[in-house]
Amino acid sequence: MEISENIEMYLVNIALLSEEEANHPIQLSRLAEELNVQTVSVNQMVRKLDEAKLVKYLPYKGVELTKEGIEKTQKILRYRRLWEVFFVNSLNFSPSEADELACRMEHISTNKVSERLSNYLDDPIVSPSGKTIPLANGKHSKPNHIPLSNLQAGEKGEIIKFNSDAITSKYLVSQGFSPGIEIEVIAQSNIGNLLIKNGESSLNLTTEVAEKILVQSN
Repeated sequence: MEISENIEMYLVNIALLSEEEANHPIQLSRLAEELNVQTVSVNQMVRKLDEAKLVKYLPYKGVELTKEGIEKTQKILRYRRLWEVFFVNSLNFSPSEADELACRMEHISTNKVSERLSNYLDDPIVSPSGKTIPLANGKHSKPNHIPLSNLQAGEKGEIIKFNSDAITSKYLVSQGFSPGIEIEVIAQSNIGNLLIKNGESSLNLTTEVAEKILVQSN
């Protein structure tokens, strides 16, 4: 089956929704909403992808990627997230602008381009939105990171990734606390809430939020 840009968009959106839904099958209505198309169109495409063994359709449950589908999708996500890093770090675009541009670039990229881009960027492991960048072999890197809640007052770390919901992640970024930023824990309350600082900016975090921010301890 020839992998068109439209098919790539279906595969990528199934993968992204799976990240949010802890790898549970994605309901077709949810996929249709994400792609802004009619559910009947999604149903038709999913059945074609199922025949091509790129996805597995589970009646009354939804759709999930097959091993082959995951391999193809990880390659596309690697392209997208490397471009996100490039647009933010090298061209000073905002994370939202970078995401939109990277979405276009992923469809015309190649392995050769992605490897040169990765080398140019010093082989980043997370995107500006805190998502892991798949390795060239389709697997994910496993950096030594810990929850921010593990740090004590006076300790520092680099933000690696957010495991929080999209609204919380966007709020953290808007306050100047995004992946790649070094932070310091200024104070910790008796119940585990943290006051953290990034340069001149400070932010109070609940224990629940701090547990979902992964950092590399300095």
